[in-house]
Amino acid sequence: MLADADVVVAGGGPAGLGAALAAARQGARVVLVERYGFLGGNFTAASVGTICGLYFDTGSGFECVVGGLAREFADALSAADAGIGPIPFKETAVFVYVPWAAKRVADHLVEGASSIDLLLHTMVAGVLADEGGMRALVVATKRGLQAIAGSVFIDCTGDADVATFAGVPTVVGDTGHRQHASMQFVLQHADPERAMAAIASLGPAIDAYGASLSRDGGALIPTLRPGEFIGAMTRVRNPDGSPIDVTDPRQATRGELEGRRLAEEAAEFVRAHVDGFADAFLADTATTLGVRETRHIRGVSTLTAAEVTAGARRPDAIARGAWPKEFHVHDRSTQYEFLAPGLTYDIPFGALRTNEIPNLLVAGRCISADHDALASTRVMAPSMAIGEAAGTAGALAARDRIAPGAVDIAELQATLRSAGALLG
Repeated sequence: MLADADVVVAGGGPAGLGAALAAARQGARVVLVERYGFLGGNFTAASVGTICGLYFDTGSGFECVVGGLAREFADALSAADAGIGPIPFKETAVFVYVPWAAKRVADHLVEGASSIDLLLHTMVAGVLADEGGMRALVVATKRGLQAIAGSVFIDCTGDADVATFAGVPTVVGDTGHRQHASMQFVLQHADPERAMAAIASLGPAIDAYGASLSRDGGALIPTLRPGEFIGAMTRVRNPDGSPIDVTDPRQATRGELEGRRLAEEAAEFVRAHVDGFADAFLADTATTLGVRETRHIRGVSTLTAAEVTAGARRPDAIARGAWPKEFHVHDRSTQYEFLAPGLTYDIPFGALRTNEIPNLLVAGRCISADHDALASTRVMAPSMAIGEAAGTAGALAARDRIAPGAVDIAELQATLRSAGALLG
């Protein structure tokens, strides 16, 4: 037995950070498990470079659709001169940040929460469960397999690993209807002024010269450090063109190798065809692929594409979303389906709950949502807000020694609002 806690959080990405911090701030003893040597997930390991889903178009400007810990995280990056937003992007807006700084913001937030027991280099390997629910999370460490006991468990692995090991039904989606992964890369030593002025020319350059690239669009994202840009230009596939399934170790391995090859190819294209980048060099690729979709649970309720499009309101709302349905599915193109100006939708608590394991919640991109709804809610700001809701519910449940599904929804919503969350 490695540890025990009121709330055990598996995965330290946006959702896991939200869950662990929220539970700790409600007075719970928390264990936070993360497979890498740092926190942040897509904030850091995948070097996304933009926080998507933080803002929505009110019809007269951009405002936050997500508050709470996601807003706090962005504000901390801004205070460190390592982030800025809202930056207009198509019909919405994003928050641009430095991935290195996001690592340190995550460190500071977790170190400032004395009741969080952080375990890095610790990977989910299984569960111990009986008819009453989960009793322990099994993790793989350098000292072998060890168990972490808890009252409430929150799966923030992104791939529904805990839920899968516990026997919860999941949906992966067929190979023709699943989001592709990407490999981000970092270019340094670009000419700061010329490169900034030229980044909008990337699309026309790809149209004219980039038929061999894996994606017919993308972006060069400034990191706020002179001459440094994140390249978001790749689409990683299996040899037969199908999406990488990172739950398969062979596909995951091939995807990482192919991702670095595609990043190198894209970086050379930028050097050759975008003004201001001729003297730039490929400094690095992200630690891992940026994964958009693998498993998601079949929960107590399921968020649907129709609800996203209609801006549906739910009585058990625990967060809001407004990011467009963003599809990295077919061919080389990315499709966006934007919500109407001023429209937001509710994310229901039932989408975090499982029917099979009463003391297990799921947060992040593996919640119960259909493929098209997930294309909106999977991004970082709503994932963090969903995690914050899960952590808050977990702490309330552990306090009262009840299952999370028995938590009073009005108390949960009031507690979230008091912490700065924005609900419909």
